[in-house]
Parts: sequence; C-alpha cells; structure tokens
Amino acid sequence: MALNTVFASTDSRREIWTVAAEVASGTPLINNGVAGVALTASGGSTKSVTVGPYTVDGIPNGGVGLAALEVSVATDGTFVFTGVKATDGTAAAPTTTAQETPVYITSGGVLSLQSTGNTLYGRVNYPHQNKYVKVAGSLPVKIGG
Repeated sequence: MALNTVFASTDSRREIWTVAAEVASGTPLINNGVAGVALTASGGSTKSVTVGPYTVDGIPNGGVGLAALEVSVATDGTFVFTGVKATDGTAAAPTTTAQETPVYITSGGVLSLQSTGNTLYGRVNYPHQNKYVKVAGSLPVKIGG
C-alpha cells in the first residue's frame, strides 16, 4: 500500500483502469504489463465511520465519476509502499536494500524483491540516500522502473 508520494506522477500519464475487484487508494496494480498505483479507491468503494458509539456504513469512498470497478491510476512517479517483501518472499524488505534495486509484483498484488515468478513493477528510488530514514518493509518505489 502506498503511503506517500515522494516524486509526483505526471498528469498526462494518469489513466483510468477497470479492475477485477474493489481496490483502495495506494494499491499497487499491473495492467497489461503496465505498472501503476491507485490514486483513488475504485468507484464503488465505500467506507465506515465511527463517531462515539455510532457507526455509519456505506459511505461512498470511490473516485468521483468512476464506475464501480474503475480506478484512477498513476503510471509514473515514486511512492512509498509498505509491506514490501524481501528476496525470500516472506520477510520484510531489509533497510540495506540498495538504490535502483528492482521491485516485483506478485500475482496476488504484493510487492517483493523476489523476481522468480513475478512481474517487474519498479525500482527503489530513495530521494536522498544518505538522509532517508529507512524502515524494514517500506520502500520508495519508482513506478515502472
């Protein structure tokens, strides 16, 4: 899941994709070999809000004007993703991950440093290598790398 934009995407390279199931904003996606990240939740997405003892369900949360399974996608830029797996596919990506290391996406939509059986998604892109605070499993990834 992408948390923050490190380097902005290009407006003219943003696209609307149809997805197989509802997705949240920040979800890494691959469509016909093109890598992207959901900028909005898919059109039919809803959320729940709890205020005190009351919970309201079914609040529309999707991108405005999008159909139920459409999502606005950035196909470039650098975003910080959490939950990135190490080369073994299970542990969190280590803080020693080098600049420009390839990042892959699994068939289940998980980002990983493991290439076997996965599709290239992007590359590690630290904004300032010597001052960036590194956290295991969290990497800035340049989309499409």
